[in-house]
Amino acid sequence: MAAVAVALFFFNWLFRFNDPGGSFAGLTDDHFFYLVRGWQILFGELPVRDFVDHGAPLFYYVGAAVQWLGGRGTLSELVFTVTVLSACVSATFLLATRVSGSIVIALVAVAFQVLLEPRFYNYPKILVYVAAIPAIWAVIDRPTTWRLALVALVTAVGFLFRHDHAAFVGVGMAVALASLTGVPWGTRVRHALVYGVLVLAMLAPYLAFIEVNGGFVSYLREGSEWAAHDRARAPVIWPGLFDNPDGVSDAAVDGVGPGRLVAVLRDNRIAWLYYLELILPALALGVLALARDGFRPGWPRAVPKMLVVCVLGLVLNAGFLRSPLAARLADPSVPHVLLLAWMLAAAWALLVGRARGLRPLVDRHVRVATAGVVAAVAAVGLVSTATLSHDLYDRLDNSTLLEGVPKAFDRGSFMWSRYADTWPIEKWVEPGTPHILDLAVYLRDCTVPTDRIFMQHYLPQVLALSERAFAGGHADLRPGFFGSEEAQQLTVARLARQSVPVVLLASGQDLENFRKELPIVTAWFDEHYHLEGERSIDGRFEVTLLAANDRRPIRRDPRFDWPCYR
Repeated sequence: MAAVAVALFFFNWLFRFNDPGGSFAGLTDDHFFYLVRGWQILFGELPVRDFVDHGAPLFYYVGAAVQWLGGRGTLSELVFTVTVLSACVSATFLLATRVSGSIVIALVAVAFQVLLEPRFYNYPKILVYVAAIPAIWAVIDRPTTWRLALVALVTAVGFLFRHDHAAFVGVGMAVALASLTGVPWGTRVRHALVYGVLVLAMLAPYLAFIEVNGGFVSYLREGSEWAAHDRARAPVIWPGLFDNPDGVSDAAVDGVGPGRLVAVLRDNRIAWLYYLELILPALALGVLALARDGFRPGWPRAVPKMLVVCVLGLVLNAGFLRSPLAARLADPSVPHVLLLAWMLAAAWALLVGRARGLRPLVDRHVRVATAGVVAAVAAVGLVSTATLSHDLYDRLDNSTLLEGVPKAFDRGSFMWSRYADTWPIEKWVEPGTPHILDLAVYLRDCTVPTDRIFMQHYLPQVLALSERAFAGGHADLRPGFFGSEEAQQLTVARLARQSVPVVLLASGQDLENFRKELPIVTAWFDEHYHLEGERSIDGRFEVTLLAANDRRPIRRDPRFDWPCYR
């Protein structure tokens, strides 16, 4: 089992690192959302005190630490995140062997997580739960103070990575304590209080830091408003199962039988996977109700342990799955893999007649129950296999895993050297239409390292790759976010004490919305800056540049004809 876990680690590492897919020095723009805030710490600023914390402080500090220890650039971040995700694949496999009692079944189930390819920046959504689930199981086995403290530690760490992780882990812990058999309710309540006190004690220094730097109430209000706006910006759009968003494949049109069915599933794979993930925890709850021993007689307290996994599957679906679905389907994959493994084991036990501890009604109608469970698991398996195997050959080929282990390691060595030199970023810029990385080159070449840049657009990769800090406490400031008078005054106060030679705003209606919703900030810009011009970037972004009135340029940039200050 350990050997298989190690092999899985290296397979996933090469699979992901050899073909990272990010268009900005190996990373995606959303990855830079967190990373640029971590890199801001390297400029001497701290979240909450100096810039807005969107509820992920540990993410920022880890990003800064990775750069400090592993070297500046995207390579260290790639290596770190791929390593964490690969370790999580191995850990998920080990948990799946526990719930299924089978290495083979665990391997089949963990392929679900591997092939979903979690986004690199979403590693906390995997890491927190491969740690939380076995810690909660340990409490179910024996609720000692040390085990409660372990779950409290995971909860606190999850909170610092992203605040809602604490709520989700807390729900799992509540289910575990409520399902303890043979334990008086007074004892269960005492365990819950001990757990809650330990979580608060571990978070006390961070909460005190927030109170000193602006106040916890203000922090909570602004964070809640930001989260609400962000969710409203990307709501869940219920996809159709037969909409064929990628076009109807030839197999779907001309095929018959199983081939046509697989083609239809692949043509709508995001929708089918989404609904499968929504249904899976509820389906597992139904199967769990069939047997008193959870179909795992050799695993103590299997029912409450799997109940925790089912509930976590439900709450993570509610918390993580929203648009764009393709980027988020892997986020709740830890409980889903465990439910898949357990249901496969339950179906096999029923099929070969090894199921014990069945409920009386189920025992009397065991054939009907067996048929139902096997049919459900077969349907889940069909949807998973058909959708996740889409382009699998190409994905394996791109990582050279089809050419053998030596070639895969050669490819890894090539990718390592490719990303080892993130800067100069000119090598990532293609000739032709001005690209957003050309904007990063301009900011790097035309401002001094101690200058800061104000950016309205959501372009965190530009700030990060230009090696400049962001201004005003915001890596981006879009209409609808941080528009209260208090938040605007804080932004202006920060701008007033920073060296900000240029301001990058939107144009047209987006700029009008910015001026309307952030009048205090725009009044500051009107007083201290003048218009230099507008440019279209990458055919998608209209950028308006304002230049500081009190800074005199020494030349003009040949790419944009904007002022240069170095």
